[in-house]
Amino acid sequence: MNHDHPHIPKNDGESCESPTNSPLSPWLVGAFILALFWGGFYLAFNSGGFRQDVYESNAVNWAGGGAVAAAPPDPKVIGKRLYSQNCIVCHQANGLGVPGQFPPLAGSEWVNSDSIHGDNHLVLIMLHGHQGPMKVAGQSYNNAMPQWKQLSDAEIAAILTYIRSDWGNNAPAIDASFVTLLRKEHEAQSDPYTQPELMAMPKVMDAGKSPASPSSAPSPSVPAK
Repeated sequence: MNHDHPHIPKNDGESCESPTNSPLSPWLVGAFILALFWGGFYLAFNSGGFRQDVYESNAVNWAGGGAVAAAPPDPKVIGKRLYSQNCIVCHQANGLGVPGQFPPLAGSEWVNSDSIHGDNHLVLIMLHGHQGPMKVAGQSYNNAMPQWKQLSDAEIAAILTYIRSDWGNNAPAIDASFVTLLRKEHEAQSDPYTQPELMAMPKVMDAGKSPASPSSAPSPSVPAK
């Protein structure tokens, strides 16, 4: 007996082989990996650490008993950033300047308002610049410093606050309102100051008051005969 199965014809162009899985496109794999990395970075920088107080302004902070308030920016941090952007080329990251060219800020009597130097002298140098001979820490310099009055009062105050608190300096902060006051009172000044011009101005510290004029400065006491 013939047990052969009947022949079933195949359709033209049809294969009996089972289809195989084609490999994924490298571009598709790369795009998927890139999307994962982008998502991770986005969450890292925009999630706020998934803290409740970030997403709920009325969330209770049990340590403080109320909503968490953002801490005000530290003027020294802002000042250091602005210093790095505008001052570091001449005065260097260590505040020592360039010997014979640009004076140091570290230990400078001008920066710390020591001796006859006042906070007003320092602020005016920053606002209007300086030209001509200048003596700093016993050394003579004769170079020009540009004016920085294009910066805001808060930015100038931040830079000066920073340089008065780094490299061993330990002088009080400069307030933005003091810069505003001096900017207004010396707005007619167009040229950079010279050392004699600055030293002709009485020493004034940042006390929130109008700088004294030479006529209003206290007269030296005269010994009685």
